[in-house]
Amino acid sequence: MRIELFYDCLSPFSYLAFKVLRRYKPVWGFDLQLRPTLLGGVMAGTKNLPPIARPWAASTVKIAAQDGPRNKAYFNVPNMQPFPANFFGPDGPADKRGLARDMRYMRLLTSVRLRHPHLLEPVTAGVFDLIWADPNARDAKGNVIITEEILSAICTDAGISSADAAACIDAIGSDETKSALKGSVGEAIDRGMYGAPFIAITDHGVASQPAEMITFGSDRFEQLAFTLGLPWYGPDPERPSATSSKL
Repeated sequence: MRIELFYDCLSPFSYLAFKVLRRYKPVWGFDLQLRPTLLGGVMAGTKNLPPIARPWAASTVKIAAQDGPRNKAYFNVPNMQPFPANFFGPDGPADKRGLARDMRYMRLLTSVRLRHPHLLEPVTAGVFDLIWADPNARDAKGNVIITEEILSAICTDAGISSADAAACIDAIGSDETKSALKGSVGEAIDRGMYGAPFIAITDHGVASQPAEMITFGSDRFEQLAFTLGLPWYGPDPERPSATSSKL
């Protein structure tokens, strides 16, 4: 079975889905293919809006305030941080000073995928941790600080040599990297993506399902397990929160 995860590291739900899929690789025995993409490009291509930018966003604040802590406990991510203060720039989603308009980290992952695909998973984990799990990556105002030096350190921590990490950083602005990331966005939209994360499952062997099963979000894993006839022990199988859903 092959599972493709189309993700943007600024998406907290992509972070949660990434955590679950990594934990379930030895349980379900699948090939995980990571597909860096740009959520902003997907939103633009589908005319969607991020939840916190929708006209009714203010009405979701009370539930969201409770969902966050519940997700942190349920997904067993005790180090997960609140939304970065610079998720958007001071002037909103289109402000280039915000992380939502900072292309460097997803271009870096695209660059790594092109040059060192076998190390994309640990580099992805490092970028997710930078944005969502490392309080030391933030300044006193809660802004996540991203520099080329920080991105390079993530690469070397993942096992990429200093020289190769520098090459990956240099390629962030290359036409090859930009084209590959743009292509990933277009492919994802064509396959059904409208937000992040987007998950595509093939070679699953379930005759009653489409050859390519697709789903969205970080809350469909129990449904997927049931449909695929696979066990489900909650988001962290090492801390079971449910009995098996195996058919």
